Amino acid sequence: MSGDYSLCGWRVHSTLSLPELLPWVGPCDADVDVAFADEAIDADLVAAARGRYLYVTDDGAVLLQLPGRFRILTRGGVRVSVDADPLGAASGWRPFVLGAGLYHLCHQRNLFPLHAACLRIGERVVAIAGHSGMGKSTLAAVLNRRGHGLLSDDTVVLDVNSADGVTLLPSFPRLRLWQDVVKALDLTACPAIPVREGLAKYALEIGGGFDPAPMRLDAVILLEEGDGPVLHDVAPTAAVPLLQAYVHRPRLIELLGRQAAVFAQSAAIAGRVRVLRLERPLRFDVLEAVAALIESAFSS
Repeated sequence: MSGDYSLCGWRVHSTLSLPELLPWVGPCDADVDVAFADEAIDADLVAAARGRYLYVTDDGAVLLQLPGRFRILTRGGVRVSVDADPLGAASGWRPFVLGAGLYHLCHQRNLFPLHAACLRIGERVVAIAGHSGMGKSTLAAVLNRRGHGLLSDDTVVLDVNSADGVTLLPSFPRLRLWQDVVKALDLTACPAIPVREGLAKYALEIGGGFDPAPMRLDAVILLEEGDGPVLHDVAPTAAVPLLQAYVHRPRLIELLGRQAAVFAQSAAIAGRVRVLRLERPLRFDVLEAVAALIESAFSS
């Protein structure tokens, strides 16, 4: 169903149903910032891509495709076109539109899409970054259950050029969790949308604490497997390459020619935001201790 939604403070008009997003509640006469559309993608562009999973045009449009299932084209940081057959769960486009589609928009809009979850811990806004499988969403779920508002999951959108510091643009109050995590954390009562047909992963609606207003980012925690749990501060010079390593997505950055821009943004974040490493075992039984450690560092 078509409608207007809110995403990262943008007014989004969509001809696609996007139940993960909150409805737009801003001024009725506000301009549309981003459009999501169900529409065919130009055949010449598809031919030029020659079946490649990721293709970037000379003018910076980004085509992501799984031929025979879907194609997603992001243009100018303002339009995301979805060409899927069928336009339903079976084609598998849904997790890509608000995943890859979002960080493609970010790169086109000169924003910094950090691979992280983000919460408000006390009075601090803290991003928890990690590669896939490092448990950032699981840890975010535990912190949310302990009363800390979720602001973003998987892609944390940062505006590095804000006069007020590095600014977070909150996305939507959903956590993507595997079924075993949902059961282990006793979250089965949360409203959930299957991420993709045949995949035991769900987008859970997390109630309470979500604030869509832009806000200053106070810290980034980088997750690592190890002993502990223990937190270590990282010096700004050492933090720059670490932050670069957690940006969505290195190959796209190269194809768009954004290497210098991403380096400069990483350096700006490292110089203005506290960066820490969190070492802990990847086990459910230490999650509460890890959450308590983070609270002790940021709740005051």
